[in-house]
Amino acid sequence: MTKLENTICTVLEQLRHELADETWESRRRYFNQLLHCADLLGISEPCSELYDAYIADDNGSPERKSMHLRCVRLIDKAAGTKAKNEHGILFNAPPMPDETEIEMFFDNQDYPISSDVGIDYIIVKAEIEMRHLCLTTSTVGQYKHSWVDIRRYFLDFGTTWYDEKLLQKYIQGINDLRDMGSMKTWKWKINRKAAHVLIEVANTGSFNWKHISRGTTFSSSELESVRLKYLHSLEQRNLRKSTISLHDYVLRNTLRFAGVGSPDDFASLSPESIQLIIFKFSNICNSRSMATILPILRSQLGYFHDKGLASKDLSGIVMSAFVQRSTVAAYISATDQERLIMQLDKETKRNKAIILLAMKLGLRDCDICNLTFKDIDWRKDKIKLNQEKTGEPLILPLLPDVGNALTDYILNERPERYDRYPFVFLRRQAPYNKLSSIYPICSKYLDRHGITPVNGNAKGAHVFRYTMVHRLLSAKVPHQVITDTLGHTSKESDKPYISMESSMLSMCALDLSVIGSVFWNGGV
Repeated sequence: MTKLENTICTVLEQLRHELADETWESRRRYFNQLLHCADLLGISEPCSELYDAYIADDNGSPERKSMHLRCVRLIDKAAGTKAKNEHGILFNAPPMPDETEIEMFFDNQDYPISSDVGIDYIIVKAEIEMRHLCLTTSTVGQYKHSWVDIRRYFLDFGTTWYDEKLLQKYIQGINDLRDMGSMKTWKWKINRKAAHVLIEVANTGSFNWKHISRGTTFSSSELESVRLKYLHSLEQRNLRKSTISLHDYVLRNTLRFAGVGSPDDFASLSPESIQLIIFKFSNICNSRSMATILPILRSQLGYFHDKGLASKDLSGIVMSAFVQRSTVAAYISATDQERLIMQLDKETKRNKAIILLAMKLGLRDCDICNLTFKDIDWRKDKIKLNQEKTGEPLILPLLPDVGNALTDYILNERPERYDRYPFVFLRRQAPYNKLSSIYPICSKYLDRHGITPVNGNAKGAHVFRYTMVHRLLSAKVPHQVITDTLGHTSKESDKPYISMESSMLSMCALDLSVIGSVFWNGGV
């Protein structure tokens, strides 16, 4: 009797006590097929070659392939061959440690982890620490799949011990796969997040949901030093963090598009490479974004020359993008606005409150997302906040329908948090953090009811802001009142809004009588 036959007999004997007679007989037939496949290949013992051939012999039947996989796993486990499937995954991965064992192990553990701790221990500990987020079963399943990938990555490197440097190498690897288009964005996001969860748990023993930077550092330490010096120069100019982040985004992509991998590569920058950079930016940014990016690119090229990195100052060849506003600001007509208000009761309580804040008070997207409980003065029926965009205070009346919608959401729908979380509007799925944008809510609401704004196709929160201004202008409300309502600090900021007053704009239009006339020396 061959080794393969002995292994199959052992497996069948174990299954006889676990399966019904008919099921056991079915398994025996599948194992006979495996023996037949081995005879054709001239193989007498369990091995990867036999497994691959047997799995491939499925006759196009998903059920047959599934049973072949099941039989292979049983034989691989009994024979201890530690074979892998076509994706490089072990048919029988080592089992994860028990949670009780993990909790006892980490009871007296110091952080960050300094001694040898298995990657399996960190994975199970991470799953335990994430339970307070109340994630759905499917989301937890995605993290588990990602942790299996990370575990396999460690095994491929011949280690089962946690190593942050190796985990950082894994993150860099999936970043490269994403950049090359070999990994889908959603897969990259969840794998990257799962890796950062392990790092945080290994360093602190717990996990708190937060934004993770997109791995902005360069692999070259010299190039990273250039980047940090550039960012420091921006900080010296007291620029906002969001502005510095935008400059950083342009810098990283500029160097990536130009193929700059070290400071020496700056010498190879040429008009052709600048043209290529602009072309690649235009493929991922719209015209308005390009109008913001190109001046930053021009300033960075000047910085490279001033610091002696580039021999030529190439900033002069970057021309600013011109974006012409072809129409006045888009707004929702009075009839469509009434339709939207009538449909609000069919929305969730959160979405109803958000849309009313945007429609009735004209609050910006960022100010609605950052609205806190202390911003609402229930006794005086006012909303008092510091605007995210300008940093200036703004006081608005808490209208009855807006206040009622807020109350209804807070008392009857807002997810419970026990940490005195200050923000009013939360995600509907765990983790219950504040919203990052209300654009999806507004755009879906307009699409669902077939609303197309006048003068354009805008769908974000700003179209409601413009609509409120149009309503005030139509009611002959003084411009200063509108300025105060919008929270503007500059008259220049009012121009796009005031331009909506079409009847007054028409009074400023020039007639065509001067066309064809000749003027000289102040006379005709």
